[in-house]
Amino acid sequence: MQPCECRRAEQEALTAARLQRLSNLGPLSESRLSAEESKCDPSVTACSFADATDDEPGWLLLTGVAGSGRTRLSAEMANRRIADGRAALYFVAADLLDRLRSAMNAPTGGDFSYALLFEHVRDAPFLILDDLDCISPTDWAREKLFQLLNHRRNSGRRTVLVAETADLSAIGLQSFLTLDVVRLELGATARGARYREFGGMTEEVLSQYTFDSFREQGLGGHGDAENLPRAKLAMIEWTERPAGWLTLIGGTGVGKTHLAAAAANDRLAVGDSVCFAVVPELLDALRASYRDDGEASFEATFEWLKQVDILVLDDLGAHQATEWANEKLYQLCASRYLRRAPTLITTNVAPESLDPRLASRLMDSQRGTVLYVKAKDYRTDQPAMVVNQPRRRSQRRG
Repeated sequence: MQPCECRRAEQEALTAARLQRLSNLGPLSESRLSAEESKCDPSVTACSFADATDDEPGWLLLTGVAGSGRTRLSAEMANRRIADGRAALYFVAADLLDRLRSAMNAPTGGDFSYALLFEHVRDAPFLILDDLDCISPTDWAREKLFQLLNHRRNSGRRTVLVAETADLSAIGLQSFLTLDVVRLELGATARGARYREFGGMTEEVLSQYTFDSFREQGLGGHGDAENLPRAKLAMIEWTERPAGWLTLIGGTGVGKTHLAAAAANDRLAVGDSVCFAVVPELLDALRASYRDDGEASFEATFEWLKQVDILVLDDLGAHQATEWANEKLYQLCASRYLRRAPTLITTNVAPESLDPRLASRLMDSQRGTVLYVKAKDYRTDQPAMVVNQPRRRSQRRG
C-alpha cells in the first residue's frame, strides 16, 4: 500500500514542521538565499556540504569578518536540509553553553535535563555551532565543547563550525581543525546602513554633538567641573584610535552622553559603523524583535550589535535588572570584550551595583579605561552626585 499524493504532501509538511521546530533556528527558519546567490561561491561549496549524505563524515569551518554573512549562510545550510526532510540543529555557541548550565539544575530525567540536552546536541546528524570564538573561555566551557566535538569527530557526525577567524586556540579547539576539515572563508563585510540608534539619538541629533561644543568648564564656569577637561581629552584620544572599552562613570547631567555622542559622531564621519543605544530602550527593542521577521528579528539585531565597529551603551544600570536583561547584556558585552571590540559605556551607578559579570569586565584595566566624571548637573545646577571609586583590587580576567 502506498499513500496517495495528498497524504504524502501532508506527511512531508508535518515532517518539515517538526524538523523546523527541533532545529533551534527560530527567526532564521525563514532565512534563504536567492537563486542567484546560491549559484555563486562560496555558497555553492556550503550548499554542497549541506546536501551530502549523513553517512559521509565531514566537517566545515566557516569564517569571515563581521557582517560577511556567516550566520545567513549557516541558516541556508540548515534550511536546505529541512526542506529535504533531513534534520539540522543550529546553536549559537554561547547560547548552547547557557542552556547546558541551566539544564544542570533540572530534575534528572526531565525533558530539559542536562544529559538529554547534551545527548541531543552530541548525536545530531548535522550540527552548526555559530559564533564559536565569542564564548567566555572558562575551563567548564572549554571542557564541554571539547567533549561535544570529540564525540562528534569520533562518531563521524557532520559538523559546521562558524567563527570570525580560523584560530580557535583560545578556546582549546584548534586540534579539531585537521587537514580534512573543509575551510570556507567569506569575503569582506556586506555593510548596510552604517548607523543605528535605540532611544532617540538619530543621526541628525548625533551630528549636533561635537567635542568643540562640549563645555569642559561645566555649567557655572571654573570650579564646577573637577575633571571634565581630562575626561574630554581621554575621549578625544580614544576616538582617534578606538580600542577596547572606555567607561564614563558620573552623576546625571555631567556631560557623559555628550562626550560619547561626540565620539560616535567622529567615528561615523570616518566610515565606521556605529550604534548609539540607551540601554533600557535597547532591551525593549530586543524584546519586541522576538515577534518580528527578517532584518528586525532578534537574531539579526543581536548579531549586528555584536559586530558593529563602535557600540555606545548609554545609561547602563538604568534598566530593570531582570534575569533576561542581565543575561542579554552579559552575552553582548562578553562577545565584544573577548574580541576587544571598541565599546563606549556611560553609567551613573557604582560598578558594584551592576551585574558582577559586567562589573568585572568593565573594571579590567587590560581591556579598557574607566573615568570618574565630577561636575555639576548641566540641566539643574545641582551639585555633582558622588559615585565612589571602588578600592583597587587584584585584576580579574573575564
